[in-house]
Amino acid sequence: MHTAKKLKKMIDFKDNQINTRVLLKDDDKLALLAAIKKAQLMAEHISPVDAFVYIVEGEVEFSIKNLNDAEPADFKLKEGDVFFFKANEKHYVTGKKDSVMLVVRI
Repeated sequence: MHTAKKLKKMIDFKDNQINTRVLLKDDDKLALLAAIKKAQLMAEHISPVDAFVYIVEGEVEFSIKNLNDAEPADFKLKEGDVFFFKANEKHYVTGKKDSVMLVVRI
């Protein structure tokens, strides 16, 4: 069983890029860990299926760009938070602290 403590030990931070580690990949299903440092940006992208992110450690700002809104909707997520988002929503993530996230496509 993976606890938050064990998940933190499964990935390291990199100064020059976001570090990811795939835990499970099967068709459209995916579970991965991402380590993002303070002030790093995970570039805008989409998920082809619904997904959620669990903040294992740290704090991030999760931004979703909706077609009808000029500005993205920003959500501050901290350790222990779970955030669900829909397929094909453009989004990006900014590290507010050194953070580890578990991302699961469902």
